[in-house]
Amino acid sequence: TPWPLYRRGSRGGQSQGMHFAMAAKPISSARQVSIMDGAMGRLCMFKGVPEDNQLWSARGLVEEQYHPIIVEAHMEYIRAGSTMITTNNYAVQPNYYRRVFQDWEARIPADTELAARLAVEARHRCSAEDSVRILGSLPPICESHRPDLAAQFIREEGEARCRWFYRTAAQALVRGGVDALLAETMNSWDEVRLVLEATTDLGVPILISMEGALRSLELKAQPHLAPQIAEQVLAAKAMGAPIEALGFNCAPPEDILAALQALETSGLRLSLKLAGIQIAAYANCNDRKAVHNAGFDLQKFAEAGPIKMREDLKGSGYVAWCHRFMHAGADYCGGCCGSTPAQIKEFQDSLLDSGEEWASRHPRCADALRKALGHEASVSTAASDREVRSGVATLFLESVAPKANDVADA
Repeated sequence: TPWPLYRRGSRGGQSQGMHFAMAAKPISSARQVSIMDGAMGRLCMFKGVPEDNQLWSARGLVEEQYHPIIVEAHMEYIRAGSTMITTNNYAVQPNYYRRVFQDWEARIPADTELAARLAVEARHRCSAEDSVRILGSLPPICESHRPDLAAQFIREEGEARCRWFYRTAAQALVRGGVDALLAETMNSWDEVRLVLEATTDLGVPILISMEGALRSLELKAQPHLAPQIAEQVLAAKAMGAPIEALGFNCAPPEDILAALQALETSGLRLSLKLAGIQIAAYANCNDRKAVHNAGFDLQKFAEAGPIKMREDLKGSGYVAWCHRFMHAGADYCGGCCGSTPAQIKEFQDSLLDSGEEWASRHPRCADALRKALGHEASVSTAASDREVRSGVATLFLESVAPKANDVADA
C-alpha cells in the first residue's frame, strides 16, 4: 500500500516477581496499522451545524453555509493523524430523505457527491493527497442497528430499488473523488450483498463494515457470529468482489473486541489475511446501550437526553481499546460515534513513541498495571525510571488498561 502506516506495539518483557525490569520493543519494529477518523456529525454540530433530528449529519450538506464546517472537521482529523477519512453522507439515504424532500431521488446523488468533494477539498487544503485516503460512506439502507427494519425495507421496496440506491450513491462518491467505498454499520449480509451487487464493477475497492454487535432480528447482540460473516466475505472475494477489508463498527468496544476474537478463535482471521482482506475496527464511545438494547429508534434516541460519552472511554480509555483491537488483528483502527480528533491524536501519539513518553503523561498507569496484575508491592527500583515507564506503557496499552477499574483517568 502507498499510504502511510503506523506501527503496532509489542510487549517488551514479563514481570519477574514484583519487579518490572523491562525495556519496551520500539513500536517501529512491530506490526502496522492505518488510522481512521472518528465521529463527524457531532463534531460538525459542535462547530455550528444545527442539531436536526430528521436529517442528522446531512444538515451540513443541504445548507451551503455549513459546507466550510464539514471541510474543517475533516481537516481536524487529518491534522490529528488520520490517514483514512470518511465522507459525511451517512444520513443521505432514502428512509430519511424522502421524509423531508419531495425531490429526494435527485438530492441523494447530488448531496452524496458533494460530501465526497468536501472531503477532497479538506485533503487538498492539508496538502495530504499522497498520505490520506478518502472512503465513501455507503450507509444502512433504512436505519442503523435495526436488522428487522432493514429486512422489512428490502422486502417492501424490492431488491432492485435498494440496488438502485447503492449504485447511485456509489457512482456519486466515485465522481466526487473517493479512493474506496465503505459500506458501514451494515445490519445484515443481505445489505452487504446488495451493496456488492450494485458496486462491484465500479473499479474501486470496497470495505465492508458490519454493525459490531451483529444483532439478530430480535435485536440481540451476537458478535460471536463474526466468523459467519467472514466466510461470506471470503466467498464474495473469491467470486471477484473487490473487497479490501472486513470491519466492525458503531457498537460498544466490548462487542467489537468479541467479534475480532471470534475471528481469531475460528481461524478465519488468517484466512482473511491470506485472501488479502484487512480487518477494521472503530467503536462507539457514546453511552447509549440502553437505547440500543430497547430497539434503536430515532425518536427514542432524541428523547433520551443529551448524548454523553462513556466515562471509561474518555481520552486514554478509548485509546487503550484501540490497542486491544490492534492486538486482536485490526489493521485499520479509528473511532465511531462520540469519538473525537483529540482521541485520534492521542492514538497516533501512542503509536509513534515507544510508550515511554505516553506513559509519562499518565502517571497512574503503573498503579493501574499493578492493580490489574494483582501486585501489592510498588514498582521495583531495580529498573531505571526510563525502563519502568517504557515497560508499564507497553503492557498498559497492549492488554491491561481495559481490565483496570481506573483506566478512564489513568
